[in-house]
This record gives sequence, structure tokens and C-alpha cells, in this order.
Amino acid sequence: MYRFAGTFVRTPSPDETRALIREARDHAGDDPAARAAVALAEAASVADAFGADQDPRDEAVAETLARAGNAVELAHRTGVPSAESAALDALAAVQSWVGDAFATAATARRRVTLLSSARTSPAVTHELVQALGEAAQTGIGVGDLPDARRWAGRLADHPSLAEVGHRATSWQLVAGALAGDAGSVLTGAVRFLDAWRRSGSPVWPDLEPAVAAVAMIHGLRGDRDARHEWDTILERFGTSPNRVHGYGAVFDAMLLLHDGRAAQALERLAPEPGEVWRWVTWIWLHWYVALRAEATVLAGGPDARDRLAGARKLTAATRSPVPWWNAPRRCSTATLSACSPRRTRSTPRAATTSRRAPCCSRAAPTPPAERPPSRPSAWPP
Repeated sequence: MYRFAGTFVRTPSPDETRALIREARDHAGDDPAARAAVALAEAASVADAFGADQDPRDEAVAETLARAGNAVELAHRTGVPSAESAALDALAAVQSWVGDAFATAATARRRVTLLSSARTSPAVTHELVQALGEAAQTGIGVGDLPDARRWAGRLADHPSLAEVGHRATSWQLVAGALAGDAGSVLTGAVRFLDAWRRSGSPVWPDLEPAVAAVAMIHGLRGDRDARHEWDTILERFGTSPNRVHGYGAVFDAMLLLHDGRAAQALERLAPEPGEVWRWVTWIWLHWYVALRAEATVLAGGPDARDRLAGARKLTAATRSPVPWWNAPRRCSTATLSACSPRRTRSTPRAATTSRRAPCCSRAAPTPPAERPPSRPSAWPP
């Protein structure tokens, strides 16, 4: 893992990184700040190798988590918030690779809390901007849309991003779209598009989900012309694995399910989560698994029960975007209202007050056999 790798002229190879760490360790001695920095570099290096092998279930788990935890402890002892923030960032990355989305989100929130109470400095501001983005992303990942929108709103309003509105609003658009708040997305999209064009229309990976989110909202509203405009913009970003297996699969499936095309949604989500986890683990894993289970049930797939049970197990906490089989689902295409598990037909509520993903304008059947239950780049990218 290389923090703020977008600022590097050349990314060092793993061998170079390990050599630099060995040299730094030799010079660190007993200096607390130096030891903390070396521990962070070691944790980040191990985390990068750990994530690259796509096997989070071997003996490397305990070692990687221990190294990251040690880096946080040593950084905390220095009393330097920016150093502790960097270590927490590494810990969150490891927790994400392990597959613990809720721990990842908690660490991201802890990082924002730390930096929000710290004395303002260039280093703290730099860390805070990235931390707010990660808090919004990991909040989305566990279905905590109100908190995700709060962090994304703080990021959008941050003075340091006043002239880069596309960067400022990107995760605000994603969280708003998932909450079904079409009005806020359409408003924010104006700022995003204007700033993006004034900045030379950059095709940074972190902007892709926002463009796809706006396109999805236009699709849900039935505005074909507007959707075509945003789909055309999205094509400029190319076809990345994250688009194919991550946010792209989630947004495509949502739109297909909304249109009553469950079989096509299931086909879009055909790869097993274990096959694509590298691209979904940071944000999209719970959404991918939940939508996959939903599509399987609605398409009448023979493995609906198993997939639904797996989705329920993975998204066990109450704020995860699990399918809502026990609730009638009815949404207005115009308002994109959302339905929560505790809601009934007679008590609709706006999507902006829900902790759940937007539902579609259809009633969900009970599943067969149970009738009467995916590392973001830093800024710059």
C-alpha cells in the first residue's frame, strides 16, 4: 500500500520498499517518532502484499492485523495526530482486506474524530480530507447512509476543495443516489460536472462511481437523454475491474431490478463474491452480495435460500443493505422513496431518512421454500 501514490513520479517496487524500510529501521534507534514511522511503513508494506495475494484467510491475517495495531499504538504515543491518522489508515486497509467491513468503518470514524479535534495544520488538513472520504466510503459499505452522507457533506463543504467541486462532491453523489435522494443528486451533479469540465475532464478512478451514480438516478427516473449524457461521460473513464465487478455491477443491478429484469440483474452479478472480492471489499461487498441474493430470489433461482442466508450472515448488523423480504416494497419512480424493513405500505418515508438502500417499484415475493429472509485512492488520485 502506498499512501498518496498519485503524487509519486514513479512508484517504487516492493523490493525497493522493503530495502528502504530495512534502512530506516537501522537508523530509527529508540526515537519514538522514527519507530512509529517505521512501524507504519512495515504495516503498510505487509498490508499491500497481503491484499495482493487475494487470500485473506491464511496465517497472514493475524500477523498483518498485529503489525497494523502496533503501528497505531506507537503513533498514538507520539502525540502527533497526523501520524496516528496515517497508522489508522493502514489499519483500516488491513481490516478491509480481512473482510471486516464494520471494523473498517469504525476505524475510519475514529480517524475523523481524531483529526476533527486536532489543531489545524497543513498535515492535519491533508489527512482530514482523505479521512472524510474514507469515512463516507466505509459508511456506504456497511449501509450506514445517514452517516456516510454526513461525512460526504463535510467533505463537499471543505474549504480546501472549493475549486475542485468534482472531487468534493463525488461521494456525496454516490451516497445520495444509494439513499434514493434524486433531488440532492441532480443538484450536486451540476456542481460536479461544471468543476470536472473546468478542470480538464480528468478521468481519475475515484470519480467513476459518482458518474455512474448520477447515470443510475437518471435511469431510475426514466430520463433517457440525461442518462445517455452521463453514460457517455462514464465511457471516457474506460473499463476498469472496479467498474465491471464493483460499483458498476451494483448500480447496473439496481437499475435492472428496478425495471423488473431480475434475470439480467442476476447475470450481471454472476461472479461469486470470492472471485471479485478484491474490487468490492472496501465499499461494495455487502451491496453486491445483498443484490445478488435479491436477484436470485426474484429470478426464482434454485440456490435462492443459500444466497439469502449468506447475505444475511455477511450483513448481520442492522445497518447493512440486506434484502427486505419481510416488508412490502413500493417506490415512486418520481420521488425514488425507499422502504425499510420496519415500514409498511401505510407508512411510507422518504429515502433521505432511511438507513437502507433505495427499493424498487415492485413488491418483493417471499423466497422459494420459505413462503408465509467491493481501497480508494487518496487525493490526489
